[in-house]
Amino acid sequence: MSPETERADTVPPIIEVRGLRKWYPVRSGFFASLVGAGEAKHVKAVDGVDFTIRPGEVLGLAGESGCGKSTTGMTVAKLHEPSGGSIIFDGEDLASITGRQRLKRFRRGAQIVFQNPYESLNPRFNVYQSVLEPIAIHMPAEQSSHEAMVHRALERAGLLPVKNFVSRYPHELSGGQLQRVAIARAIAVEPRFLVADEPVSMLDVSVRAGILNLLRKFATELDMGILYISHDLSTMRHICTRIAIMYLGRIVEIGPTAQILDDPQHPYAQALIAAAPVMRRGARKRIHLEGAVPNPIDLPLGCRFNPRCSRAVALCRTQEPLLEPIGGRRQAACHLVNQS
Repeated sequence: MSPETERADTVPPIIEVRGLRKWYPVRSGFFASLVGAGEAKHVKAVDGVDFTIRPGEVLGLAGESGCGKSTTGMTVAKLHEPSGGSIIFDGEDLASITGRQRLKRFRRGAQIVFQNPYESLNPRFNVYQSVLEPIAIHMPAEQSSHEAMVHRALERAGLLPVKNFVSRYPHELSGGQLQRVAIARAIAVEPRFLVADEPVSMLDVSVRAGILNLLRKFATELDMGILYISHDLSTMRHICTRIAIMYLGRIVEIGPTAQILDDPQHPYAQALIAAAPVMRRGARKRIHLEGAVPNPIDLPLGCRFNPRCSRAVALCRTQEPLLEPIGGRRQAACHLVNQS
């Protein structure tokens, strides 16, 4: 057993998600609402998600657009209220958090970096003011140290020399520099958990590696747990400890990065990974899926991937599979894989 495996088995998780749901109610038509026709319907954006993240670990959450990745991240960060399930942070269930002060303590321990750095920062704030804001909110009693904290955060984010950036405004920075400022602001209060929602998707390829290296460094050197959300599997190989593949609001396969990317077991995971571009010609055979993604308001019976799966059997159309261990420290939600 490798040291990483031993640590993963013994160190308590920073965040533990169990049965997480986020459903959005769908308004009925005007006439239907008058007569009270039909039962309430919901968009099941996140529908029973389980995972844990330990110190120093980066969990990648992958899937096609609309699968519920970003909603999962924002719900775990308490930007959305969950519809069900539990989110346990440092041993405390966030569902039990009430009151502004307790929520504020959680906000200091868990931060988020959004996809678009151009919208993440206030254009009226210079770099110093942007990074100072969360420090002033969460550490008001340490005012004498605020300037040093801002400088330390900017240094950790790779904005060197710091004196060249503190007085600049967002319109004076490149996209990569803006994202580094957003990251500096998120880590300024030294959180234990970070949600990185597509943090490099809007950046030039030439600057992506620097941001990814930065996040990986935070995990290894600061012992931070990171939920890295992306549809780009190539970046996940570079940064992630484990990967979870998501489809229609549920995780269908989760495990160590190399196992998931090199030998996926769930039919959807196989199709998703086969669609990722590779440099070598003929290195990967594409898997063509039939039909379209089902309506998240009216999900199919049984396995929600069964209408597009060429291997589906009768059981797949009647019984939804559970996420179960399949060996090699990974899990899959597939009747065929679990029975093999």
